[in-house]
Amino acid sequence: SISTPVTNMLTPDLLQQIIDQLPMSIFCRDSHGRYLFANREFAREAKLESPAEVVGKTDAEMPWGDLFRSEDEQLLAGGVPMLYQQLHCNRGGNTCWMEVHKVPLYTPQGEACAVFGVVNEIAQRKSLEQTVKKQQLLQRFLLDAIPDLIRFDDHNGVLLECNQAFLDFIGHGADEVLGQQLPFRLAAPQGMGHGECCLLDASGQGRHMEITRVDVPDGDGHSLGILTLGRDITGLRTTQAQLQQEQHYDSLTGLLKLSRFLQTSRHLGGRSATLVLVDLHHFREINDRFGIRIADRLLSQVAKRLQQLVPPRSLLCRVAADDFSLLLPDFNEPLQGWSQHLQQQLMEHYQVEDHRIQIPVFLGLAQGRASDAERLLSHAEAALAQGKRQQQYCTLFDPELHARLKRRQLIAAQLPLAIKSAQLVAVYQPIICTRTHRLHGAELLCRWPHPELGMISPDEFIPLAEEMGIIGQLGQLMLEQGCAQLAQWQTAQPDMVLSINLSPLQFRDPTLCERVSACIARHGLKASQLELEITEGVLMENADEIETNLDNLIAAGFQLAIDDFGTGYCSLAYLPRLQVATLKLDRSFTQGLASNSATTAIVRSVIGLGHELGIRITAEGVETPEQQLWLTEAGCDRLQGYLFSRPLPPAEFAASYLA
Repeated sequence: SISTPVTNMLTPDLLQQIIDQLPMSIFCRDSHGRYLFANREFAREAKLESPAEVVGKTDAEMPWGDLFRSEDEQLLAGGVPMLYQQLHCNRGGNTCWMEVHKVPLYTPQGEACAVFGVVNEIAQRKSLEQTVKKQQLLQRFLLDAIPDLIRFDDHNGVLLECNQAFLDFIGHGADEVLGQQLPFRLAAPQGMGHGECCLLDASGQGRHMEITRVDVPDGDGHSLGILTLGRDITGLRTTQAQLQQEQHYDSLTGLLKLSRFLQTSRHLGGRSATLVLVDLHHFREINDRFGIRIADRLLSQVAKRLQQLVPPRSLLCRVAADDFSLLLPDFNEPLQGWSQHLQQQLMEHYQVEDHRIQIPVFLGLAQGRASDAERLLSHAEAALAQGKRQQQYCTLFDPELHARLKRRQLIAAQLPLAIKSAQLVAVYQPIICTRTHRLHGAELLCRWPHPELGMISPDEFIPLAEEMGIIGQLGQLMLEQGCAQLAQWQTAQPDMVLSINLSPLQFRDPTLCERVSACIARHGLKASQLELEITEGVLMENADEIETNLDNLIAAGFQLAIDDFGTGYCSLAYLPRLQVATLKLDRSFTQGLASNSATTAIVRSVIGLGHELGIRITAEGVETPEQQLWLTEAGCDRLQGYLFSRPLPPAEFAASYLA
């Protein structure tokens, strides 16, 4: 048999079957608007049973009417296909999206004869597009809400995407920069990873930026481009700089703080250097007199004057409220002449507002290695303290001073533990009655038998205890030891009186009277058995707590004695008001009896005055029989000194005077 050609197989019926299987509406209308053919999907949309029912009808007979007639006429007249037209249509009360493609058909003579169209329902695609659009809007909103600068470039440097913060930074709109190469904005640092750089923003202001650059891969691992993130950390770095300024520099004077001064000095190595410690003497009095504001302005002027006077490359810092330190590396000028000039210049008048102020200045100097500034500072402090004691304005540290300083530091370091562990002990020096030549009582004195330094004098550790604020603990320790010992001696000497020294600082403790009263109560003693020795300086202070403590102690029945009488500035008016029981003549008067007529006259007057006021007189420092005889004949009531005994440990004292 002869096979039928394929072209003959494409009969109208076969073509109808083909287009009926397609999931879109297909139609063809002639130039008059009559349908030439359609597929099953189109017939269904037209509410007809089959495509055959569509043939011959016009749009006027369709549910949608002549809506597209004028459009078809324009298409046939223009001859240009209309593709991808999207329509929002009503379908049985619902709406749907349709995509329409229409092309004109022509006769062999080139005359437009029909319109062929394909209609697809694209509701799912439109829904997907709407979802994608919403996601894109959300992504854009989130991207623009990020304050950090974000840009995405391809590998040729073409800007593909960015956020609003980036656009604001460079001062351009998105349409101006997208798809363009931007040569320098946020390009530094080069390479991937993190870094920092300074960039100019649109206003020309420099901004400190933290830059992160990362490669963005696609799903297959290939690079899509470079993502650059820029965070403005100008505020952070400014705050850090301010904190560093506050940490390292004094806010009032602008000078280095001590910690930064010492840290910087360590980088100077082993170069020879001179450290000068500048002390503004009596600065507190200026503060009290003129107020804090004027005092602060004075300090600022002192700092400026120091900066003008010191050599270049010197380190200058504010050590404390009224102390400054300067480190002079490789200083070759004659030190004595230069330091005297510095001291004199600093003592010149300062004009602070309406006040013309002059302040004494003391200098402590030390020499050594620049990197050892901390040790040099301690040496200069020791030299300064020595100079202030000797009223010497410029004092250079020396090795002997260093030895005394090391000893003082050792004693200060160990004193708190020594008090806590009761390493300090009480010794007792007898007080003899001149009338009976018998024991009247004893003065408790403190000693520190140090395991390494030997016996340490109270002249060394008592001032330290006062400076360190532990004199109250030391006083309580001695009070406990003394009361316990006196309680043991009551049987042998029931009328014995124990004299105990109280520091001026103890009188600022509002619980002093309670503490002393509680101590004698614990040991079964009477208040009259204790004689509390105070210095004239205590009486001259006007603090309320001192007045209250004195009144409370007297009211409780304790006897008061003025120690070292005649060496201070005591007002005699205090004596009768405070009911002072005893005046203790300082040893300097006792030593001068044999050689100084003025001293003998003073001693006679004090003894006479005391007796007129009902006050007993005790002479300290009695060392010779001649002094004993003179004081006895002059009417002195009691004697104390090495003529009778040195201060003794409890056992030796009891063996000598209580046996």
